Amino acid sequence: MRKLGKAVPLVILVGLVFLAFGSLAWANAMKKDVLRVGTESTYPPFEFRDKNNKLVGFDIDLMEAIAKKIGKKIEWVDMPFDSLIPALLAGKIDVIAAGMSATKERAKRVAFSIPYYISLSSFLVRADDNSIKSLKDLKGKTIAVQLGTVQDTFCSSIPGVKMKRFQKFDDCVREVVLGRADATLMDKVVALKYCESKDFKGKVKIAFDQVITEAGKALAVRKEDKDLLRAINRAIEEMKKNGELQALLDKWFKQ
Repeated sequence: MRKLGKAVPLVILVGLVFLAFGSLAWANAMKKDVLRVGTESTYPPFEFRDKNNKLVGFDIDLMEAIAKKIGKKIEWVDMPFDSLIPALLAGKIDVIAAGMSATKERAKRVAFSIPYYISLSSFLVRADDNSIKSLKDLKGKTIAVQLGTVQDTFCSSIPGVKMKRFQKFDDCVREVVLGRADATLMDKVVALKYCESKDFKGKVKIAFDQVITEAGKALAVRKEDKDLLRAINRAIEEMKKNGELQALLDKWFKQ
């Protein structure tokens, strides 16, 4: 009789079976009644906490509207931005709704919905700082960015700058106010919100706008969740056609 190789420990076999069935379950999130949606709550007006610590913003309203259209409930999961894609791939969440730009690099790992918004980015500086008006003025300066964002990637490519990375955007703005960083970069609509916020009004201003990517904002799901992606895209298309999407844009982005 032909001998087999060394026996595989039972615990490993059980683990492999669990992973296999777990992967199959993740691949059909549309069978779930409740979708776990990941976000990061320091990016107004996309997502932030109101005075009652309630999670609010454009992405929150958008995802709640989509969930209603596709017959799902939502459990929101608030986490650091750079943890969102790893959490999605690990099956800890089912959707990312966090003002995420659908870049080609990210699209290698996740599947993006059709874009729902495209915006400029803006450099924020201290209100009394008139030394920064263009990219060339950033040489020798310190820039605070949120870890894992397209702004992080863009600023890292600017010659002669020093980088400071944080998990929350309000920490980036605070570094500028405290003089520990010269500038921070974020979507323009977000920069405008920070300029008018209670904590930072009169302390920061927009130095200049910058195009950093042509990628639009989109929701993200696992590549294998094709049914969920199709359902989300149908809902977004419906919202574009019936005016619901524009109404949300007007609600959160009009200044």
